[in-house]
Amino acid sequence: MTQQTIERQTERKVATARALIERLMAIEPGSHRVISCYVRLDPSNRKRAQYLTEVRSRARALGEDERAAVQHDLARVMEYLERLAGLPHARGLAIFACEALELFEAIPLPRVHRTRLIVDDTPWIAELVAVQDEMEPVVVVLLDRAHLRFFEVTPAGVTERPCLVAPSKRGGRFRSDRGDAPGWGERDYHGRLEEERHRRYAAAAERIEELVRGRSVRGIVLAGPADHTAALAHFLPGRLPQLLLGTAKLNPRVANPAEVQQAVLSIAEEHERKALAAQLLALDEALGTGWAIDDSRETLRALARGQVRTLFVKEDLPGSGFRCSKTGRLVLTKSDCRGEGEPQPVRDLVDEAIEEALRQRARVVLVPQQSAAAIVDGLAAILRFR
Repeated sequence: MTQQTIERQTERKVATARALIERLMAIEPGSHRVISCYVRLDPSNRKRAQYLTEVRSRARALGEDERAAVQHDLARVMEYLERLAGLPHARGLAIFACEALELFEAIPLPRVHRTRLIVDDTPWIAELVAVQDEMEPVVVVLLDRAHLRFFEVTPAGVTERPCLVAPSKRGGRFRSDRGDAPGWGERDYHGRLEEERHRRYAAAAERIEELVRGRSVRGIVLAGPADHTAALAHFLPGRLPQLLLGTAKLNPRVANPAEVQQAVLSIAEEHERKALAAQLLALDEALGTGWAIDDSRETLRALARGQVRTLFVKEDLPGSGFRCSKTGRLVLTKSDCRGEGEPQPVRDLVDEAIEEALRQRARVVLVPQQSAAAIVDGLAAILRFR
């Protein structure tokens, strides 16, 4: 397979996601009903098909009229999700279905905030648009003393790029009477080895620059023996060190695409954990300076004003709520709508809050239960202005 063919395949995957977003955005409100289903596929959700239980629970929570209107589409969605072997290896999945519009699309996502199933006359695509940048490829370099392999990993799969071939020319050990020997003495011999390694790292860094030049990538992962990955990290020029997500221990001789993808997913997860810790620290500091709020009612009020820069949501937070008919503001209780019109019930207040935050281009951070106890007890936010 030529490099041009590989590039076309990678570009086609990205173009498919963009084309889907454009198609979904073009759907006008009408009498049709569209299912928007976001599914978390983390390892904990895949265990014993927990994700399937969550989707079924969401489907049962629909009203009778809604279920009747999308009965066939709902069956298609469940049939797709029940085929475990056909699910992508990504951490999330988005499915959009509407028989009247001849629509059924499933696209893997790098992450999903929470499993949810929404029925509306237009698709809910804010979360899909928000993770569009994260659907860009991760460039992976596998290296050791004799191998340099390159991969691109996306939520849709793994593509191996052409490798670099640079055979070793170290010659004999400490002797000049053997073919291509470096000369007399141990110092010259090891100097020759060090020069060979440096040339290999420089060639790898140059190829990485070629792979990321003029395009958007999610990050870079270096894999192989620890001494080689650490050394290559020092050779990365320009902005490349800022793109480095982490390193992994893989054998470049035998590593297959599935192992590469699993390593990238693990590194991305660790990178997200560190990012979450930094975000919670930023929230704690902002609370002390008055640039954040940790009360759910006040957070919803700030969301209605467009003040929220980062919305923090406690994982598995339940609860229904209301939307004020005049202002469209989300509230916890009917009394909060006083003077703002009639309170209209919403099935899941958290889903509505997430969608509203994403529409305002605010960042949404899902805080796991074990990390949420000290700071986030429901909804919290860092503000854009006071």
